[in-house]
Amino acid sequence: MENYISNGSELLPKFCFDKEKNLFSISGRSIPENAIDVYSPIIEWWQQYIQNPNPETIIEMNFEYINSSSMKQIAKLVALLDTVPANKSAVKVRWHYNIDDTDSKQQAERLAKMVKFPISLIADANK
Repeated sequence: MENYISNGSELLPKFCFDKEKNLFSISGRSIPENAIDVYSPIIEWWQQYIQNPNPETIIEMNFEYINSSSMKQIAKLVALLDTVPANKSAVKVRWHYNIDDTDSKQQAERLAKMVKFPISLIADANK
């Protein structure tokens, strides 16, 4: 399976999905004009990944800002990850947010209510 790496921009997050190294992260700002276009290849990558996942899958999510259309796509991704049987992979999400950003914290809390796997909220004071 090929890696999915994208350096991002002022409007798009950085994506780093490396199955072999077991590194999965999304970080930066996510305010694209069309979130579906941006996240469709991400969803497709994960659809392929979950066919043969690593024994442990930890995804680091660290958004400086995420708009509502991007958040809908992240919710789709999280729902997809929830379809992975626990005996195939221990899925976890680590959601980093600025300690003063209550919106980001609430977004992660809403996601956590949607799924069976843990979503850890990590408050960063230095963001």
